Amino acid sequence: MARTITPKQKKFAREYLETGNGLQSALKVYDTEDPSTAGNIASENLNRPNVIAYLESKANRAAERVVELSEQDEALPVALGASKDILDRAGYKPVEKSAHLNITTELPLTEEDKSLLEVLKEYARNHRANISAA
Repeated sequence: MARTITPKQKKFAREYLETGNGLQSALKVYDTEDPSTAGNIASENLNRPNVIAYLESKANRAAERVVELSEQDEALPVALGASKDILDRAGYKPVEKSAHLNITTELPLTEEDKSLLEVLKEYARNHRANISAA
């Protein structure tokens, strides 16, 4: 049976979600000024099932919020960014999906090659990839 989170662990977890830095969070929350001790406390806390469960609960809510915000217009970029940060700090960093395609040719392109290049450019525009043709 998992123990409930203690008030200090909760404060540590909240600070960790704010800063993304376990050492700094432990220095701020626990009665120590020693970085080595704070590092050990942070490591222990971030491996405790009750602290992990708390962070995951916040990550789940942040994930829901990211979906809600992404379905709205682009008027809420700060809230969306903050929710993404919470997910990242809880260990749920999304895969970066960006493509950069540089097409250079030294040989003349055939009509078929030019047609294919246009299809690739259109695909890239539709998928927000950066494409540049030399």
